[in-house]
Amino acid sequence: MMNDIVKTDGKQLFTDFLLQNFDDGGLINKFEALTKLYFEVNSVINISAIRTESDVYIKHYLDSIYPYKYFVGRCCDVGCGGGFPCLPLAIATGLDFVGLDSVGKKLTLINRCVKELRLNNISAVHSRAEDLAKQGELFDTVSARAVSDVDKTLSYCAPLAKKGGKIVLYKTQNDNPALSSTESKLKIRLSETKDYTLLNTDIKRRVFVYDKL
Repeated sequence: MMNDIVKTDGKQLFTDFLLQNFDDGGLINKFEALTKLYFEVNSVINISAIRTESDVYIKHYLDSIYPYKYFVGRCCDVGCGGGFPCLPLAIATGLDFVGLDSVGKKLTLINRCVKELRLNNISAVHSRAEDLAKQGELFDTVSARAVSDVDKTLSYCAPLAKKGGKIVLYKTQNDNPALSSTESKLKIRLSETKDYTLLNTDIKRRVFVYDKL
């Protein structure tokens, strides 16, 4: 999902997208601060193979927030890794996010952003999705980006979604929706499949949106 080549100024493309979709002019400064922290953390922990600023702005930031309109209420990002898509979404939308990952060191960037950028609408939880679900945590929107195949990813996400909530899966255009047996077992229903190309790039994406019944 991250092998696409960015042939343009990623920061400028991302800035254009922000200005077209969000009213807060201070968002640009917040993403610049996030980028500085990203490179500091990534040089020590290696949370991502993405190394250039242009790629970070496109493949982490723009790719994360492009389907922002599907997110509502309190959100959980399953297998968030270094914090994508939850960090860019939390900054851009102002919604409350929980970034969930079973590998604690991957959550370092989120924790530093909470402390140093004073992001009070996101928290990092070191846990497996199955364990968090057993605690009774339920969310309005549950997301996952490049975690696993669709059926397996949904098995992680669906138990965390409220009845009437949504599950948003970031996939490639080669991915297929879940089997009908998976939908029945997890009490979910595919409500939308959205194919798109990231603004002024040749990077193609597909989002599956499921309703929790």
